[in-house]
Amino acid sequence: MLPSGTLLFFRGGVTIKVDAQNGPCRLAGRSIAENAGMADREAGALAFPKAAKRLRGLVAWVEKPGRMTTGEEISVRVPEQWIYRS
Repeated sequence: MLPSGTLLFFRGGVTIKVDAQNGPCRLAGRSIAENAGMADREAGALAFPKAAKRLRGLVAWVEKPGRMTTGEEISVRVPEQWIYRS
């Protein structure tokens, strides 16, 4: 649930920037329905986006490449979040 613009700094020098949530789509739902052997694949494709909302992880890109290791120390910089009045 990291917001867009969050930066992940790994001790070894790698930096990753979060772009957005990986939103579910019917294409992925159709593939899952086919692999699960569902009789009604279109129903599975249509049900997937609602069932998988906020469960597909994040889309991010490598800002500074390098090597990451398991258990490596990481720091996170979350951009300032504004609260707007309606």
